[in-house]
Amino acid sequence: MSIIHNFSAGPSALARPVRERLAEQFGTDRLDQPSVVELSHRGPEFMALAEELEQGLRRLMGVGDAHAVLLLQGGAHLQFTMLPMNLAHQRTAAFAITGHWGEKAFAESARITETRLVASSADQDYCELPELGHLPADCAYLHYTGNETIHGVQYPQPPVTGVPLAVDLSSEFLSRPYPYAELGLAYAGAQKNLGVAGLTVVLIRRDLLERIPDSLPQFLDYRTWVNSDSMRNTPCTFAWYVALETVRWIESLGGLDAIGQRNQAKADRLYRAIDGSDFYHNRIDPEARSLMNVPFVLADNDLTMTFVEQAEQAGMPGLKGHRAVGGLRASLYNALEQQAVEDLVDFMAEFERTSG
Repeated sequence: MSIIHNFSAGPSALARPVRERLAEQFGTDRLDQPSVVELSHRGPEFMALAEELEQGLRRLMGVGDAHAVLLLQGGAHLQFTMLPMNLAHQRTAAFAITGHWGEKAFAESARITETRLVASSADQDYCELPELGHLPADCAYLHYTGNETIHGVQYPQPPVTGVPLAVDLSSEFLSRPYPYAELGLAYAGAQKNLGVAGLTVVLIRRDLLERIPDSLPQFLDYRTWVNSDSMRNTPCTFAWYVALETVRWIESLGGLDAIGQRNQAKADRLYRAIDGSDFYHNRIDPEARSLMNVPFVLADNDLTMTFVEQAEQAGMPGLKGHRAVGGLRASLYNALEQQAVEDLVDFMAEFERTSG
């Protein structure tokens, strides 16, 4: 059987051991008993799963009881709304924007509360990290996007500021060691590094819950989810189960230190290949380059779709760039193996030889 290397930006590849556990859980040899998604979410078996998932996430993030860990639905888009509704009441939300998803979050926040742009690299076509400007006196938090999936820009570390940090970590969550305990709030869709779509992890510092106005609809109030252990309604049980298996897999490899080393090696290999060629080009400032999403262009843009088509035929789907920026993009999430990058680099060299 030929190997398929999935470079998609999301939903992304699952680790092979996780897929094997899914095959076991839902295999036809288990038809005489209910699968995990057929159990009551209030029953002891699923409650034990939920507890193990939360504790595993806490271990990986290195956070204690000062933070609540919520398992929600709605993706990052819902958090664009919930965050300002809950934590920016009668305050100003400050934003540092480094790409497409920061723009989206800013626009939604501006519909809800006073929202101020304090840093942006838009004038540099989102190819670098911007300097942080003056924060408003009533600043509720500084929001930033840890890794811009489309533009391939990533903060090596959180910005330094005296206000709570609120960060969209969707496309780099659990991909490397990170100072999660220093964050006021973080949110991340699971479909990049934690499993499948349908689950959004929210990390929130408990003292910030005091800011939440009582006028919010209960479903949009973070306190509702804290008080219900993320089970105000029936959760997406399948996504929770896949996340647990993914947490187990990450821990089996050695946790975020080991995952971070794997991801750094993959990114370094691909960037070396791009930088060592006149046929391929990455526009991002090396100090801001993403370890997760590597956008690049060809010297002859007319060859882009030929590259995409031939790569897919060679077992490497998902390399077409986002429609907002075009070009090519390789997403190197946790589950992607080093061999996938080696095969991509070999394909790039051969494509340059025959088409350049």
